[in-house]
Amino acid sequence: MTEPGLTPFGSRRLDAAILAGNMLADTCPGTLKADKWEVLRHCITAKSALGVSDRALTVLSALLSCHKETELRGDESLVVFPSNRELARRAHGISEPTLRRALAQLVAARLLVRRDSPNGKRYARRGQGGAITRVFGFDLKPLLARAADIALMAEDVEAERREMVDLRERITLLRRDIAKGFMLAEEIEHQNAIAALREAYLGLKGGNMRQFSADDLGALAFDLEQLLGQLTKILNNKLISSNMNANDRHIERHKQDSNQTLISDSEGSRKTELEGKSSVQPLTPDWAEPEAAEGGKPEPHPENASALPLGNILEACPSIRDYGRHGVGNWSELVAAARLARAALGISPSAWDDAAGAMGQGGAAVTVATILERHAEIASPGGYLRALTDKAAHGKFTPAPVIQALLRRRLKEMEHA
Repeated sequence: MTEPGLTPFGSRRLDAAILAGNMLADTCPGTLKADKWEVLRHCITAKSALGVSDRALTVLSALLSCHKETELRGDESLVVFPSNRELARRAHGISEPTLRRALAQLVAARLLVRRDSPNGKRYARRGQGGAITRVFGFDLKPLLARAADIALMAEDVEAERREMVDLRERITLLRRDIAKGFMLAEEIEHQNAIAALREAYLGLKGGNMRQFSADDLGALAFDLEQLLGQLTKILNNKLISSNMNANDRHIERHKQDSNQTLISDSEGSRKTELEGKSSVQPLTPDWAEPEAAEGGKPEPHPENASALPLGNILEACPSIRDYGRHGVGNWSELVAAARLARAALGISPSAWDDAAGAMGQGGAAVTVATILERHAEIASPGGYLRALTDKAAHGKFTPAPVIQALLRRRLKEMEHA
């Protein structure tokens, strides 16, 4: 400290952050210049690295607005002296206790230092001719001195953010490929060979990827890539084997039937195709407007969609988002995502059909989403769904209480985070 008045007024103690801030201000080169609003934008981007809150940055913005020039220069005084009332007004009316905490954060982060007067007031003292000779308030020179470092911190934070976005996209695509691979395994009756892979998939870290670190996401992406590679190899070997067998049968049949007419076979194939089409039910959401019964009144639906807002479902079961082709923004996309999740969980198509019959497709989708969210606690997802389906068929189960319980659990996790 080269001159008096650099220690804080009142009961505030002198600490290492204040000394570091004073040193930054004293050693700030006179040739240094920076746009104050650009520096603020870098601080906003790097706020987690700086250890400051949004409110503290709002107060910093208010302090910068008190400096008349747009440019911060090292060869001039950067001390501003607004009153608490004026500073709170410029900070959008925050309370005085919040203002004090924000200022303390900015000092601790070495973004400014206090220049307190003997009585703690902020003012400028003028000499003969009206020239300012001494100013008591907040010195912004530490912010200018750290401007280059803060810009580098902001670049690092932005690079990490882009890496996190890329990893989340990659993980979502990997999960989608794996889920569809499991569905293909069911179609070609090759489930036994991938039972261990399905168990390994369910054992991978799940939950809300927004809470994962970059290292966690990288490890999860690596594990999913390894699993997808094994799954693809198994499926490719099975399909190659199936194609070879089919070709052998085709050649043998061609030798036997080369002189026979194909009219009856064509008619039979067309009939089978039409019968197959007639057996396929259209995908009509069960939560849509019900058709009128013979008496003219709509049939009641066992699950009231209004009791389960989609936003609450997604908040309680964020993992289901990973199975949406283009996200989960409506009920149709939720059902489609649940179908993929059903395959990944090892739930058979017949178990899904039974659940949809008892609860409607919307209720079945919500139930599968809750099972996915708690798969670590459920030994047999398929058996669990069948048990819930049986209860629903007797009017003893709806997914609404489970959603509420998951919401309460997530709230407690957030409170203890």
